[in-house]
Amino acid sequence: MMKNASRPYRILCIVDHLKGGGAEKILLDTAIHLTKQGHQVTIVPLNPNDIKMDIPDALTLICPDFDASLYTGKLLRKRTLPDADVEKIKIIIAAQKPDLILLSHAFAFCLSHVIHGNVWLWIHGEIFKPYRQPTANLFRWYKEYRRYYLEKKYFIRLFDGKKIITVNQDLEKDYQRLLPNAQLTTIYNGIDITQIDQHKLAAPQKHWDCVFVGRLSHEKQPDHAIRAFAQSKTAKNMLIIGDGELKTDLQALCKQLEIEDRVEFLGWVNHPYAYIQQSRLLISSSQSEGYGLVISEALYLDVPVVAYYVSDAIDHQLSIANLKDNLVQPQNIDALAEKIDQNLAQYPALNFDKTLLSNENMVGKFLSLIQDDHCSHV
Repeated sequence: MMKNASRPYRILCIVDHLKGGGAEKILLDTAIHLTKQGHQVTIVPLNPNDIKMDIPDALTLICPDFDASLYTGKLLRKRTLPDADVEKIKIIIAAQKPDLILLSHAFAFCLSHVIHGNVWLWIHGEIFKPYRQPTANLFRWYKEYRRYYLEKKYFIRLFDGKKIITVNQDLEKDYQRLLPNAQLTTIYNGIDITQIDQHKLAAPQKHWDCVFVGRLSHEKQPDHAIRAFAQSKTAKNMLIIGDGELKTDLQALCKQLEIEDRVEFLGWVNHPYAYIQQSRLLISSSQSEGYGLVISEALYLDVPVVAYYVSDAIDHQLSIANLKDNLVQPQNIDALAEKIDQNLAQYPALNFDKTLLSNENMVGKFLSLIQDDHCSHV
């Protein structure tokens, strides 16, 4: 019999951590939205330490003491899950009886081999690069060949035959070729408009010309944003929002470029909306990006965005705001600097349907994963 769709659904989300970041933020926003619709959502972080995100009382947070090997190391290598930790997960699932289990980026994916039910792996970014980096150096060629061979082998072993959610169609197409037995679907991310409205400024004044929001990591390439800002003929000051392993190197880079008095490092901020509003332009300079939720947040706050064109999700968001011209060839710092100057010189007025950025549609698609599963068991 099909379960009654009018009753609240039970959703279990297992995530690596809750330290912050785009993948964690979108999962939390989705969970909050589901609870507002009357559904029961439980979140289980594999690493319960250093939780930096605000967890509302409406969500159930379960923090077992897992072994660190469950959420550290290399994902695409041979991994052995501790039996005691697997048993803890199974006990939680037996108690919750979830209609939907979401395994979110990225070590949580390894649990898909040992748990059963309506399990979906939510991939927020590029897990495996389905190509080899060209090089004329024999040692680097061998190293890259070995990386590609091992990662492809373990990627297929981990994901083939599974149910997978991607956040852009480029990922879905690339991974479908590698995973012929997997069920893939793309669900574009969306922003929690209500939450943003609660934290935004009523009458913001512009203070910074440029803002970068994100982890200070190699993947996000904040150094590209800083170098493009330094090359700009128009931008006077810049705000960096985020923390990460590159912070010291980036501060040294600013000193080297003689712009340290024009770049402010703010650190991690839970709700950066007011700072984004006080900026004239947001820069997205990631090497790869599953979705880039901060782009939608900036656009909703009437702040234009210039971004490397690294996925169709970036194109999707800027096209909604009629800013497709602000897509920049990846890794081209000169073009990024030029686009910064163009936007600051002729500040674009954003006039578009902002509900297209909302997570309403996204949440509905997650609920359809439950309804489709129930129909398949009729």
